[in-house]
Amino acid sequence: MTRRYVILGNGIAGQTCAEDLRKADADASIVIVAAERHPLYNRVALPRYLRGQVRREKVFMRTAEQSAAQNIEIHFETWATEVNVRDKVVHTNRGQELEYDAILVATGGRPKPPPWQGSAEVSACIGFQTLDDTDAIIEKADASQRVLVMGGSFIGYELAEGVSFRHKAQVTWIMRGPWFLRYVLDEEGGRLCHQLGEEQGVRFITSDEVQKFSRSNGRYIAETVNGEKVDFDLLTYGVGLDYYTEPVRDGLELNKGIVTDSKLRTSAPDAYAAGDIAVFYDLMVERHNQMGTWDNAEAHGRVAARNMAGADEDFFDVPTYTTTMFGSTLAVMGVTPDVQPGLESVRTFSFEEKFYRKLFFKDDRLVGAIMIGPPKGRKKLIEIMRSRQKIERPKQELLDPTNLKDA
Repeated sequence: MTRRYVILGNGIAGQTCAEDLRKADADASIVIVAAERHPLYNRVALPRYLRGQVRREKVFMRTAEQSAAQNIEIHFETWATEVNVRDKVVHTNRGQELEYDAILVATGGRPKPPPWQGSAEVSACIGFQTLDDTDAIIEKADASQRVLVMGGSFIGYELAEGVSFRHKAQVTWIMRGPWFLRYVLDEEGGRLCHQLGEEQGVRFITSDEVQKFSRSNGRYIAETVNGEKVDFDLLTYGVGLDYYTEPVRDGLELNKGIVTDSKLRTSAPDAYAAGDIAVFYDLMVERHNQMGTWDNAEAHGRVAARNMAGADEDFFDVPTYTTTMFGSTLAVMGVTPDVQPGLESVRTFSFEEKFYRKLFFKDDRLVGAIMIGPPKGRKKLIEIMRSRQKIERPKQELLDPTNLKDA
């Protein structure tokens, strides 16, 4: 009897799952419910597209025709309104009823609305999540004299760097914390980020937040708690995601996202979750965890496909995130204190040589790292994390890439 698979979400987790299911079963029915109007595109490439370093057409990874050729049925601009996990049927906004034998929920999330008082009155206000968001930011930022970026997360950073790199608008970046990634970097790491950003023309306002927006002479004004006034034409921001759990809120265990075991199985039979929305049992830190990285989502999609097809495989991987850093490089690997507080750490840095390295340990195992500057030794550090072996020598030695050759 033909197996029926339904996949909610057409990001890298959903598309990878669908394609791996097709490789395993040439006859299965595979349906993807895709809220966006675009076929799969590379979200990791959006910052480069924003910087003007990659053409728009190069952001796309698949065409609708390629999926059709694999007999993968995609319903674009469609989303699930309810998943009945007892009867194994998905209801959509278009009135469809899609029956399944196994389902993957990989719906990700939507940018949280801006939380600042008066921000609803700022019509030129854009989050940074999708290709359409990026198109809108490019169009409006290039027509602006001043752009305000808010939020001290990766999204805030990518916006500040991307818009300033275009050399069209002056960028001011406001964050509530004392520096970028305050739960991961320490003061010296934050200072190096600011040093690199200021060299690219970004103005930083830290340990502050906007308490009021107003308009004057056709321009917006942000007034902060500490008395700063910032003129701007466009507000871009990143303050996290609201995970799209509404269709499964009555059928699956939720905790911000969808709770799964180490095999990405949810609390309902034959229902799996992957990508940003999955609160999965992470064998690396031996607790539930949630990861928003591209490679984590892709790896989730592969494991989910195998388990949906009948395997019983645990997920274990080292998530990585690498991007530019105001002309330098930022690399993050494994687990960091923003998701696992209380990790032991060692670090080294140089403002003159513009590098910073910090390694994180749990129970004498290397579990995470962050680097600013050339990411020498990155692959070896990932190998050590994957091995889950206890570090027997002084941890400080791992900060020097020359010591990693025999690690």
